Amino acid sequence: MSLKTPEALSASKKDTFAYITIKDRLPVIITKAIDYLSRFRSELIERYSQDIVDDLKNSIELLSQLRYELTTDKKFKKITDSGSDSQLWNTSLEELESQIGSDNCTWFKSPWLFAECYVYRRIREAMLLCTTGLKEYDPYEKSKLQSYELSLNSVFQLITNLCPLDLNEEKQNQSLMHERFRVIVEALLWANKNDLSLSSGNDVSSKIHNLVELLDSFRSNVLCDHTEELWQYLKNLKLEKENRTVCIDIVLDNCSIELAADLILCDFLLRNDFVDKIRLHGKAFSWFISDVTRSDFDILIQQLQSSNSLVINNFLRRLNNYMQEENRLELNCENSFWTLPYSFDQMERVNPDLYSEFKTTSSLILFKGDLNYRKLIGDLDWDISTPLTEAVRGFKPTSLCAIRTLKSDLVANLDKENPNFIEMIKNYPDSNKWMITGDYGLIQFISF
Repeated sequence: MSLKTPEALSASKKDTFAYITIKDRLPVIITKAIDYLSRFRSELIERYSQDIVDDLKNSIELLSQLRYELTTDKKFKKITDSGSDSQLWNTSLEELESQIGSDNCTWFKSPWLFAECYVYRRIREAMLLCTTGLKEYDPYEKSKLQSYELSLNSVFQLITNLCPLDLNEEKQNQSLMHERFRVIVEALLWANKNDLSLSSGNDVSSKIHNLVELLDSFRSNVLCDHTEELWQYLKNLKLEKENRTVCIDIVLDNCSIELAADLILCDFLLRNDFVDKIRLHGKAFSWFISDVTRSDFDILIQQLQSSNSLVINNFLRRLNNYMQEENRLELNCENSFWTLPYSFDQMERVNPDLYSEFKTTSSLILFKGDLNYRKLIGDLDWDISTPLTEAVRGFKPTSLCAIRTLKSDLVANLDKENPNFIEMIKNYPDSNKWMITGDYGLIQFISF
């Protein structure tokens, strides 16, 4: 056990990815929002009417001001819009001021987790302060739509490869069921490479091509793999269904191909009766550019409806039955906790109802992606071999699973004697860059 809690990651250290993010990546992301509003001005006026002209001007000015504040390391300002989470955000800023002092509540001095979450809430503020329909516009809509289009064939291939036409084949062959689960979990992991916030809004999904064909080559890049432990746990849950209702939760990350992989897992678990219900958790508004919102879910479903594939049509029919007829699959994008700057060990204090729901009704929470992992272990500078049970600190409402490709310089629960780790570190003998490339992944599970 560590003797003390490590420091929070911060852009105050120039040799960290936090510094690169604040100094280089976030200004580019803000600039892209400004560019979209400027470049597609005529298109937006045609869409919303001439009434938005003043709002467009004001939004661009607010985003330009935000970029100036960031690049000159100004103090954080309170949120001034009328959003339902405004007071929660201002309370979190007050708490931060009391913890580190008002003078340290700047972009480069504050904890990285707060600063990076705060920039997306300020981008949201620039839109919410509009007085016309523009207030609900997502300035990264174009990036996301491009990602949907470029990844469409990969999404079709993923479903076709991982969803059977004959639903009885798995039930009659347990080895096949086991193997398909392993492949689906690997697909979940590597679909997470498609992250628009990491690429500053530039799509990377077109580089994935046929994901299933690439899985074998990616396997040696998994630095911690608890797939078998997760499989055994789910098999036990299946047995427990005879005596109680079994529900699990998935906290989503990226839209497009990653969301498709998430839904493939849901379909697998529900059609094979491992669980009674799955609750999906998305974001209430555009967050880290490509995080799943309800709109993203709807767009994916519309895309799938364009396919003539019998496998995809059957997959869609099952999803519709789970959601509309059977109430076994649920999408919740309304909870503001997921778009606040808190690590998960603060959930019980900040949102006791959500924590209580997990503790009393959920048998497993599966966290997808890098930001959820950062929040899970507090965005703290842990030694990489720190047990995950220690790194999650007080957040133990139920059993937990985290699936992510590494895109930030923090990680826990790595075995330095793992052959995959030993081979990887040969390429990075004096560097932590392996933590930020998205080329290495984790499938971690802990049972409470």
